[in-house]
Amino acid sequence: MFRSLLIIIPGMLLSGCLGPVQELYPEEVERRPVDVYVISHGWHVGLAIESSVIREYLPDHKTMPQSRYLTFGWGDARYYPAKDPGVGLMLRAALFPTKSVLHVVGINRPVEDYFTTSSIIKIMVSEKGARHLAEFIADQFRRDQNGEAIVAEEGLYRNSRFYEAKGYYFFPKTSNTWTARALRTTGFPITPFYAITSGNVIHQAKKHGEMIRLRSLRMESEIIRRR
Repeated sequence: MFRSLLIIIPGMLLSGCLGPVQELYPEEVERRPVDVYVISHGWHVGLAIESSVIREYLPDHKTMPQSRYLTFGWGDARYYPAKDPGVGLMLRAALFPTKSVLHVVGINRPVEDYFTTSSIIKIMVSEKGARHLAEFIADQFRRDQNGEAIVAEEGLYRNSRFYEAKGYYFFPKTSNTWTARALRTTGFPITPFYAITSGNVIHQAKKHGEMIRLRSLRMESEIIRRR
């Protein structure tokens, strides 16, 4: 019986890998004109997209970064913004459902020139897929009674902010599975169930994307630790 389960369960998991959604993610590259960047900052993965694609979908707020590109990351409301979070906040974020935030960064340089120490994969999606992604991200903001985004605190970079987000953070519902879910809205072939770690998100993304830069997780974490 146990031996049978060892055979059946891996087969179920493998068969659960999600392929492309043809209506949103056509095979022909020329039908996918919108660039989306998957960016790994060590343990955390986020997304970048040209602001012209997503701006009209975002909630109004005077602090919303203005720039050519916008990057988005989702995570624990206390651990993510902390300059030196420590083990205590890490365990709290992993073990208990906690409030979440969205980190929005505005940049005017090419993505790879701004995040010089990060792994970056570029994927190309359709205009319809990009709209679905924009709608997904826009829906992640918690809003006040006037429909405006709610600022949580200053961001980690210049021209960035943390905003209160919907949903609770807890393991295995991580920032990385959030990023995979966002990518999946474009029809991109990625399986959020497996995307608990940043390494897995990058591994899945590079199968169908263009590798701009690839660093080891150890290297990324060491660079971040020294900042």
